[in-house]
Amino acid sequence: MPVEETRSHIAALIEAKDFAGLKSKLTGMDVHDLTDLIESLQDEDLAVAFRLLPLETASEVFGDLPHEKQEELLETLSSERIVAILNELPPDERTFFLEELPGEMAQRLLSNLTGEQLQIARRLLAYPEDSIGRLMTPEYVAVRPDWTVEKVFRHIRRVAGKKETISMVYIVDEHWRLLDDIRLEDLVLAEPEATVDDLMDEQYAALQANEDREQAIEIFKKYDAVVMPVVSSQGVLVGIVTVDDVLDVAEEETTEDFQKVTGMEPLDGSYFGTSFGSMVGKRLPWLALLLAAETLAVLALHQYEKLLVVLAVFMPLINATAGNTGNQIAGLMIRGFAVQDVKLSDWWRVFLREIGRGLTMGLLLGAMAAGIVLLFGRDGPTALAAGVAMSFSVTLANLLGSMLPFFFKRIGVDPALTSGPFIACLMDVTSVVIFFSTAMFIMQKLV
Repeated sequence: MPVEETRSHIAALIEAKDFAGLKSKLTGMDVHDLTDLIESLQDEDLAVAFRLLPLETASEVFGDLPHEKQEELLETLSSERIVAILNELPPDERTFFLEELPGEMAQRLLSNLTGEQLQIARRLLAYPEDSIGRLMTPEYVAVRPDWTVEKVFRHIRRVAGKKETISMVYIVDEHWRLLDDIRLEDLVLAEPEATVDDLMDEQYAALQANEDREQAIEIFKKYDAVVMPVVSSQGVLVGIVTVDDVLDVAEEETTEDFQKVTGMEPLDGSYFGTSFGSMVGKRLPWLALLLAAETLAVLALHQYEKLLVVLAVFMPLINATAGNTGNQIAGLMIRGFAVQDVKLSDWWRVFLREIGRGLTMGLLLGAMAAGIVLLFGRDGPTALAAGVAMSFSVTLANLLGSMLPFFFKRIGVDPALTSGPFIACLMDVTSVVIFFSTAMFIMQKLV
């Protein structure tokens, strides 16, 4: 049944106060469909429907909801219900939820967790923001190398219900240092009397708890993994990260980079979940900065007032083409950094490649620009000025667009900031100077 139709049915059951029918309807739904439904409900319908969910289902749905909807539910649920849900949430999802809350509210909720869950939550929140430690869960299966396969299965049957996954079993020593990992299927195929040590090959990869979470994306891709262990700087196994958490990170990072490319600070939440003041605050400073930068183009034009009437009509040809050229190559470099196809040490190789490519494209586009000017009935010197200016502008834009990401990366600034409006603004100024300086020189010599 479509979400809209289901939502109407739910609203009808609530209006009729048929809570038994409503509970039966909700309980019979797939948890993913249920999450979509709960996300679409508002106000009283949301509160009533969520309260009727079994605790385990409610915790699973709550963990999958957007943060804005989670906060909306916090305002409608009783303290006891909230604490029960938080205690049932997987540690990684609970950590993400708590770190997004205002500090006072997060501390109040923390204080209501049960002893073991409180210790886990505080330990995970102690890791740096945006670190792999904040993503991980301590709910994994660990065994010793001297255990037999039969003993391992007895252990798995005893603890599996409380673990995030049992698809991978981790081998640790007496100090809890990670020694290896073994797939469950390899254990199934092994003889019951064989020891874990017999199955170890010590070929495993692990994440570092204090590393930036973006590193996890690349490592998961490299090893095509669905779950990976997380270790401390001493090699102690402290948790695991699953691929669903990494996919969430990848989506967040892609969204953040896209917003930076458009020339604004990344949003803290969704579009509709961002307040009026916050949205203006994210966008206005960059627009003001770009406006100030564009003033340089006005100053440049002011120096060529006599030529302005003759040449101004052709400025969009130069400006737009140079800006597009810079954006193209900057985008390629930014993506190259993101997927680790390009490294800081590659700047010289990129420079040599792009100066030739920029010059080639500049000459071809310059010839096209000169032809367009002639088609508009202007004289040869004007066409020559446009062609030469286009060649210089495109070549320069290609070099700046390829090198600026390296510069920003080197000084620790996200290279995504160099694309979009930043490159366009920079090329507006330089192309104005190039076009009018070239035109003045040529006309003085040929006219």
